[in-house]
Amino acid sequence: MLARELHKTDHLALEQEIQGLTKSSDKPFSILMVDVGDTDKFFVKSGHAASRKVLFEIAKSLRGFCRRQDRLCRIADDIFCLLLPGVHRDGHTTLAAEKIMRLHSDAIQRFDATLRSKVRVGIASFPQDGEDAADLIHKARIALESARTTGKPYVSFTPALALGMINRWDLQDDLAEAIEEKTMELFYQPKFDIATRRPVGAEALLRWSSPKHGQVSPTIFVPLAAEMGLMQELTGFVFTTGLRQAAEWPKIGEQLELSANLEATSLQHEETFDMVVKALSIWGSDNCKLTIEITEGALVCDSDSNFERLRQLRSADVGISIDDFGTGYSSLSYFRNIPATELKIDRTFVSNMLESERDRRLVEAIIWLAHQFGLKVVAEGAQNSNEIRLLTALKCDVIQGFYFSEALPHDEFCRWLKRYRLR
Repeated sequence: MLARELHKTDHLALEQEIQGLTKSSDKPFSILMVDVGDTDKFFVKSGHAASRKVLFEIAKSLRGFCRRQDRLCRIADDIFCLLLPGVHRDGHTTLAAEKIMRLHSDAIQRFDATLRSKVRVGIASFPQDGEDAADLIHKARIALESARTTGKPYVSFTPALALGMINRWDLQDDLAEAIEEKTMELFYQPKFDIATRRPVGAEALLRWSSPKHGQVSPTIFVPLAAEMGLMQELTGFVFTTGLRQAAEWPKIGEQLELSANLEATSLQHEETFDMVVKALSIWGSDNCKLTIEITEGALVCDSDSNFERLRQLRSADVGISIDDFGTGYSSLSYFRNIPATELKIDRTFVSNMLESERDRRLVEAIIWLAHQFGLKVVAEGAQNSNEIRLLTALKCDVIQGFYFSEALPHDEFCRWLKRYRLR
C-alpha cells in the first residue's frame, strides 16, 4: 500500500475524490496539504535510494496517523495530501497538524539523527472554506504557501489570508519591476559633527513609492527582496546610485561621508566587494568617502569569512560602521576582530538616556570604549536639545536625527547642503 502512496496522484484524480466526499455526504471534512520539505537535501547528501527511503518513512508515519476512513496521497515531490472526514473544527485540525509535525520529526530522526527538516501544513475545511473540490484544493495550497512564507508550522485558510497572499504576490511583482526598472529613490539623512555643528555626511536611505501600494516601508520590501533573491540587485542600486549622487554634492570645505547599509546576505555574496570597488572607481570623488554600515546580526553568521570580507573592503579605503550597536549580539571581540572605523549607538539608548540612568551609563560606556579603540561614535535618533547637550558632555562625535534634519531627496539635500558652504 505504501508503494502506491509514494506514486504521485494527479490533480484530477484528487479533485474527483474530494468532489465525491462533498456529494456523497453532508458531513464536514478537512484537507491537510503537508509539505515534508527538503527531500532534495536528502538526495544530494545520500542519493536517490536514501531519498526514497526518507519518503517511505514519512509516508509510513502518515499512514499510521490515518484512520480507516481517511485518505492519504502524494501530489508533488515533497507534498502529501490528507483527507480527514469529520475533522473540521480549528481545535481538531490544529491537533492533527501538531501530530503530523511530531510524526515527521520522528521519521526523519529514524533515518538520520543529523538531518534537519521542517514540515509545513496548509489546512482548508468543507463546507466553511468552500464546497467545490478545486476551490478547496486551491485554498489549502494558499494556506500552505502562507505557512512556507511566514515560517509557521501550520496555517488554516481564511478569506483575509487569501487577500494577504494575493497582495503579497502582487507586491512581489511590483518590487521585481521597481528593482529592474530602477524606479526606487535614495533619501539622505544628514550627520553632524557635534563640536562644530557642521555636516560631515549623510546616510543613504532607500525609499520605494509603489504606484499600486503607495509608500512601502523598507522593513517590508528589503526582507521581501532578500526572499525573492533580488538582494544583490538592490544593493548594487544603492551603492551605484549613492556614489553617483554623492559626486554631485556641493563642496562645503571638508570631505563628506556617504554611509550605506549592507545586509548580511550581500556581505556574504562573493561579488559584493568587486561591485563596491567598481562603483568607487566610476563614481568615487575626493569630496566624498564611503562608509558601509553593518548590523550586529550580520556579524554573527559565518563571522570569520564576514570579517575577512570587511577587511577587504577596509583595504579599499571603505569605512566600516557597526550599526545599531547594543541591540543584538554585542561582543568585545568585535573591537579586536572587526576593522571598524565607526560605531553607531542605537536610537533606543539615545531616546531613553534622559529618563534612564542605566541607559545614560550604557551610552557613556559605549562612547568611552569605542574611543579606546580609535572608533568614531555616531548617536542615532537625537531629537531635542537636551539630548544634544548630554551627548556633547559624553564626548560623542557625530549626531544623526530629526533634531537637525529629516531624510531628504537628493536634489533637496544638495540645496540644503549649500547653506553650509564656507564663505
